[in-house]
Amino acid sequence: MNLPDPIRLYPGPWAVVALFIAMSLFPSAVISTAQASDKYEKLANMCRACHGQDGSNEFNTIPNLKWQNRDYLITQLRAFKSGKRQDITMTKVAQLLSEEDMLRLADFFYEGKKP
Repeated sequence: MNLPDPIRLYPGPWAVVALFIAMSLFPSAVISTAQASDKYEKLANMCRACHGQDGSNEFNTIPNLKWQNRDYLITQLRAFKSGKRQDITMTKVAQLLSEEDMLRLADFFYEGKKP
């Protein structure tokens, strides 16, 4: 059947109904994704406050993280969180981070761009 492209590509009203049902059955998935993104952004902003927007800063006492080795960053964050490495600020900050947070933040600073 030769139909014009817009008509052939239109999913039809059943797709709208299916989307509505999915959203009503799983609203927490939509909300939790937004909350996770908001949480991550707050954590990233906390890092940026000292380490700089892209991981580079002007302070001699604060390490530059831009393009730092990803595995090294994760290892250091885990050490701060466990107490094996001590710093008055970073030990407290690392306590707030989940394993996923550490991975995402390490990726951000290693790549030098927003994930």
